[in-house]
Amino acid sequence: MFHGVGGTDCPVDIFESQMKYLRRNFNVIPLQEALTIAGDAVRNFNSEIILTFDDGLRNNYTIAYPILLRYELPATFFVCPGLIESRTWQWAYEMEQRLLGCHLNRLNQICEQLGIGEQERKGNNGSDVVETIIELMKTMDNDRRIRSEHFIRSLTPDYKTTKRQHDLYDTMSWDELQSMDPELITIGSHTVHHQLLTRIPSEEIQYQIKESKQWLQRRLKRPVDFFCYPNGDYDASIAHVVAQNYKAAVTTKSGYFTKGDDVYEINRIPAADTLPLFAWRLFRP
Repeated sequence: MFHGVGGTDCPVDIFESQMKYLRRNFNVIPLQEALTIAGDAVRNFNSEIILTFDDGLRNNYTIAYPILLRYELPATFFVCPGLIESRTWQWAYEMEQRLLGCHLNRLNQICEQLGIGEQERKGNNGSDVVETIIELMKTMDNDRRIRSEHFIRSLTPDYKTTKRQHDLYDTMSWDELQSMDPELITIGSHTVHHQLLTRIPSEEIQYQIKESKQWLQRRLKRPVDFFCYPNGDYDASIAHVVAQNYKAAVTTKSGYFTKGDDVYEINRIPAADTLPLFAWRLFRP
């Protein structure tokens, strides 16, 4: 499970070394082939790896895709068509970057406004407080979270994005998405706007799950059969809606995918910022 490539949590040289390692030691297969093996009474899994990338970030196209091409490694990119269309960031990325530019006193003011007491904060430095705020916002219902976003924007009127931030958090364009080899890259849905599905009304859940598939299929002229739960947030009713529209769905739960597992609750192994930790997680997820 990857997200962005090129930042401190996934440097380019480390990412390429990880892909070389996979090419030498594993059989990297498309997500569809894993489902085929899982449903086959004769075939068994044998050192197969599935690569997935969440959020549709542009660096997946500019950095990860050329490396995947070089080593002939298939992958699934889970994207949000609403963010592609509007050319906007996922809300958590924007809020995090705005907050990281704030003085600690301003962060404490935001904590007070959002009802975060001192004992609830992860630490006393700015990055810890920012993490606390973002994690709290992920637990809010959608209306409250949007109000909190407006409040944070009102306290950071001078915030300006840097080239580095654009490199890390911009989304792919439709042209970039369409240009990738469909034999190598599978496109899946990550909802329309990266909404946390357990925090929105049922009618909005239906829209985010169904419309994202239809939107992607209209623009890409290819089937979209796989889904990724934003932030790993889902319940049985959400999984049921996903099952009505997709062949399978991936979670953020750490672990292997084996025969007999629910194909709408596929475990994944999180990527790492070093090759040794990456290799260790593959054997000890």
